[in-house]
Amino acid sequence: MSGVVFRETLRRGWRGMLYWGIGFGLYGLGILLIVQDANVLKTYGQIAKEFPPIVMQLFGGDAANLATPEGFLAYGFFGYLLLIFAVYAILGGLNITANDEDAGIMDLVISLPLPRWRLMVEKLAAYALMIVGIVVMSYIGLVIGGQFSAIKVDSGRVLQATINIIPATLLILSFTALTGAVFRSKSTATGVAAVFVVGSYILNFLGMAASGTFFDQLRGLSFFTYYDHQGVIVNGLSVGNVLLLVVVSAICAGGAIWFFQRRDVGV
Repeated sequence: MSGVVFRETLRRGWRGMLYWGIGFGLYGLGILLIVQDANVLKTYGQIAKEFPPIVMQLFGGDAANLATPEGFLAYGFFGYLLLIFAVYAILGGLNITANDEDAGIMDLVISLPLPRWRLMVEKLAAYALMIVGIVVMSYIGLVIGGQFSAIKVDSGRVLQATINIIPATLLILSFTALTGAVFRSKSTATGVAAVFVVGSYILNFLGMAASGTFFDQLRGLSFFTYYDHQGVIVNGLSVGNVLLLVVVSAICAGGAIWFFQRRDVGV
């Protein structure tokens, strides 16, 4: 029975992966195609200078950075991408156990001749693979858009910034799977996962907007801090940040497996 759940999860989810991937690809394509004159970026930078600093922090950058090709792409595409990806990751995480349990069919699922831990591992692996597939299609959209755009961005940096989405998305996926394994209620698991994502975003924003304050010290608790889309597209991937997110994702996944194996399943 090894691999059956993995293949079945892929069979059920590949269309969704395709739709999300095409959507993100078109999003990246559109962001680059709207700039048909590189001088437009200077205009954006001048306009952004009139905004209060806290507003620019909300967008994840500053006026000078926005006037560069890398800064514009970081702001227009990568700045919002993880928030949108979070929706897919939460839906995927709920599909690990919470949806089947909420539908009252989990008792049938776990009656299959395979241990609970393998059920979760294979589902998590399938959704992780589909996340990679969506990221690949997103990058293809950026590459195509770059061929017709007036702005030229280092393709290596774009690739690294795109890969950078994966660790944080895997963290959201595994954390949601953990909430689904801990709580019997699907709505509770969804709410906790949503608070985790939105709370992390707000904490990161407040930390950037209020440098040197209590919120700045708490910013390290937000996974958006380690996503650091602006820093990656300018300086490249941070191995430390990537490893941290991957390790925490693995801990959440391990916790999800541990809790699910040790509690009664609702029917």
